[in-house]
Amino acid sequence: MQLQSYERESYRPAKKVYKITDMGIERLKEWVIKPSEPGNWDEFLLMQYNSWLVDPEVLIRIMEDRKQEHDQRIKEYRVKVAALREQNERLTSENPLFSSVALIEMGILFESSCREWCDKMIDCLKKNEI
Repeated sequence: MQLQSYERESYRPAKKVYKITDMGIERLKEWVIKPSEPGNWDEFLLMQYNSWLVDPEVLIRIMEDRKQEHDQRIKEYRVKVAALREQNERLTSENPLFSSVALIEMGILFESSCREWCDKMIDCLKKNEI
């Protein structure tokens, strides 16, 4: 970071305005393409916020990898739900497994939504337009 200027707004103290250096841009590019922890959606989205710095072909590969992670979790969740439902013919709200199945199914919806977003972004990157 490098101090670029001071801006004065009325009676308030001057605000310092910084700009990112060339070295900072390079470090940011390196960070954006670094694999984030599987399941760490917040970090991944923060990286994507800065994806304009990276070649679209690189981003497509990142999105494809992320999509596979979501697919894997969806499969795992579906297996868990099937196993829980096998244990009980009928799950009513009084059964402790009712809540477990409900939350796992919410996880399936979340992962499916994330996967859908990855597909959309891959299409946008291929067209180079959103």
